[in-house]
Amino acid sequence: MAKLVCEGASNRRVAEELYIGTKTVQYHLTKIYTKLSVSNRTELAALARFGQEE
Repeated sequence: MAKLVCEGASNRRVAEELYIGTKTVQYHLTKIYTKLSVSNRTELAALARFGQEE
């Protein structure tokens, strides 16, 4: 899910790709943001890019 979001997919697109509801996507993204101490998609994508550079 995080990979799709980092690639620019909307919640709706993520939901379609994973065959889940958009509310489920929102729920899991909130959990991901909390766990990684980020507050939005932009920060998540930046963190993912930083992690790939190492």
